[in-house]
Amino acid sequence: MPTISKQKRIERQLEQDLIEGRWKLHERLPAERKLAEIFKVNRNTVRSAICALAGRGLLETVHGSGTSVRALPAEHTDSFTLLERVSASLLLAPAIIHASSLVIRPSQILRLERLLPVAGAALRNNDIKGFAQAQASFFVEAARFINNESINAALAAFLPATRPVVRLLASCGLQENESLFAHLARILSAMRHADAGEASSAARAYFTFLQKLAEDKCDPAGK
Repeated sequence: MPTISKQKRIERQLEQDLIEGRWKLHERLPAERKLAEIFKVNRNTVRSAICALAGRGLLETVHGSGTSVRALPAEHTDSFTLLERVSASLLLAPAIIHASSLVIRPSQILRLERLLPVAGAALRNNDIKGFAQAQASFFVEAARFINNESINAALAAFLPATRPVVRLLASCGLQENESLFAHLARILSAMRHADAGEASSAARAYFTFLQKLAEDKCDPAGK
């Protein structure tokens, strides 16, 4: 299987960020230097990814003004259902969380810890989209600590997209969403204590619970 290039990985990540609402239509993106720091690549790689998305009409770069969102991409257009993506994540995520727990540093743990209150606040405010986005960001961020491009790309490719997850969680009761949040908190607690086995088990429990919700709530096609 060919290794995905750095440019293609950043291109896909930026596109996924647009899908998930990280930047709104006409909103300006951070400077290339800042994006390079976020994605841990050089500025040329970021510039190439931005140029590729600009060529597709999604971004627009104006000299002296930076890069802004010109159009939003359509969410996942492949044939995978939500249930299929959750099942794929159930296979991938526990191993990724296990590996990340072995190498993560205290300063990196802080980046994950900031996401949990965001998810909790969104849940309290009935902001289901924000709740779903914070959870997805947690796993994407955790995978980055392994510093393996192929792993990052694999997880980004198979994590459930925001829109179907929002529909799913909106159909759930508060108790079910609180249970999902509790699984996420358990993952963070295990990673904080560098307990890779417990972190992996908690990630498995998280996606098993999400899989059960998808099986119970989705239509027969798994949408």
